[in-house]
Amino acid sequence: MTEVAALLAAFLGATGREAAIWERREGTVTPTLLGSSSPSFAARTEAGAVAWDVATWARTQALHAQLVTTGDSVGWMFVEPGHAADADRLLGALLPIVRRLTRERDGATKELVERYEEINLLYAIGELLGSTTSVEEIAETLLIELAATVGAKRAVFLQTNRSLGALVPIATLGLRDVVYDAVALDHPEHIAVRAFRAGSACTEDGLAAALGDPIVSGRGAPLLAVAITRPSSGAGITGTFAVPSRRGGEAIAVPLGVLVLGGRDEGPPFTAGDRKLAVTVSTQIGTAMHNASLVRAAVERQQMVREMQLANELQLKLLPNPRVVQPEARAAARVVPAESVGGDFFLLARLDRDRTGVLIGDVSGHGYQSALVMALALSAAGIHVQAAFDPSIALEAVQRSLRDELDSTEMSISMCYAVIDDRAGELRYANAGHPHAFALTGDGQFTRLSAVAPPLGWCEDTIEESVMSWKPGHRLVFFTDGVVDARNAAGDRLTEEAVMATLARMSSGETPDEILGAVFAQLDDHVGRTPLRDDCTVVVVDRP
Repeated sequence: MTEVAALLAAFLGATGREAAIWERREGTVTPTLLGSSSPSFAARTEAGAVAWDVATWARTQALHAQLVTTGDSVGWMFVEPGHAADADRLLGALLPIVRRLTRERDGATKELVERYEEINLLYAIGELLGSTTSVEEIAETLLIELAATVGAKRAVFLQTNRSLGALVPIATLGLRDVVYDAVALDHPEHIAVRAFRAGSACTEDGLAAALGDPIVSGRGAPLLAVAITRPSSGAGITGTFAVPSRRGGEAIAVPLGVLVLGGRDEGPPFTAGDRKLAVTVSTQIGTAMHNASLVRAAVERQQMVREMQLANELQLKLLPNPRVVQPEARAAARVVPAESVGGDFFLLARLDRDRTGVLIGDVSGHGYQSALVMALALSAAGIHVQAAFDPSIALEAVQRSLRDELDSTEMSISMCYAVIDDRAGELRYANAGHPHAFALTGDGQFTRLSAVAPPLGWCEDTIEESVMSWKPGHRLVFFTDGVVDARNAAGDRLTEEAVMATLARMSSGETPDEILGAVFAQLDDHVGRTPLRDDCTVVVVDRP
């Protein structure tokens, strides 16, 4: 039963009156039955549908006849007599609405049938793209599927290569032994470059196609080129860069590549439907390529995090355990890099029963390069502090060992090395540009171990040695500028004065571990959740 027949059957049920509708299309002689409440009433009204004077015929049959619009033509509605004129008018008004809805449904069904192959292609491509994180691995399969759907015999998948300024082929179809070279982006006559610059699709046929891509087009067969983009941001999915052109470089949005299809020898040009399908497929591919790049970037970031964690663990293992100076001395030390690795370091040495060596160093900058120089400096210092009796000789030896590395990297190291000599009651030290090195007495007084030379790497000046008295209850406190320069959310520095005020409150009864904990507690309270800008190191040593 058609929709019109169902409408008339409902009319019969509501009013008890039979009805039929006959349509007369322009250019036809025989009317067409659109619907009837029953077969018998359709047969009864067929003669009226072809009558010369329909209204007169209807009166002779005791029927009502009404001229109605059927949507795209006109027709006659025959209804048995009754007293419901409003129902007749409603039926006439509903008819074109029902017809329009029917046509829209039939049109959608027809389009769905016609586009079945395209829908199947999109589904297949979605499955392919979902099964891999590398579009390059399935590029040839993608070309085969798309070319088969639009009727192309030859195709090429070109990928954007920024460093070359060109579109580089990663897959071809139907080219046999023909070599398809990369297409320079300063070749505006090529159809792939035009699609790339437009960030959309281009079509050509005839001579224009032969000039646009002589390999894929062959002898002038139609061409279709479409840029590979992503829906959320169109062509600009990877930012912009200057594309070479005859007018000079101009910044444009960058597609990830271009698909070129051709080879319909003596066939019709690509249609708007083909173009629309190719754009849809390229968008799918672009989204997959973008997602794949995000996955690769995430994997690389995770790998980098693991490597940084490993580097941090290895760097911390290079630093000595504070217990190496026991039993004659006590020490506590901590290094907190601003990044996973840094350039701060310290060295503790039990030179003999009466002497303890303490060294702190701060490589300029932070990060991987500083960490590499730090490892070299720590290794060199570990050798020279054991071999040299005087602190100044040890630092000069370290300077000579690192000269080439510091020159090539244009980096420097502030370094202070002190030797506590209990038997002589002396503290002998050499300071090459390190600002925060102090000797504290038991009553909270402190003396700065002033620098006598610039940081290592600045020049080759002689490093002089200094001597001061050392008594029981004294202790050494060294720290780097990352501690005093640490900033809170408001941008305020912790300052050296604040750190020294905390140290001045420490009595001779606190252990080095307790002093170290107090300084880092002060640091944590000051910065809160604000990231550190520089590495932070604190070293505390005494000989009780």
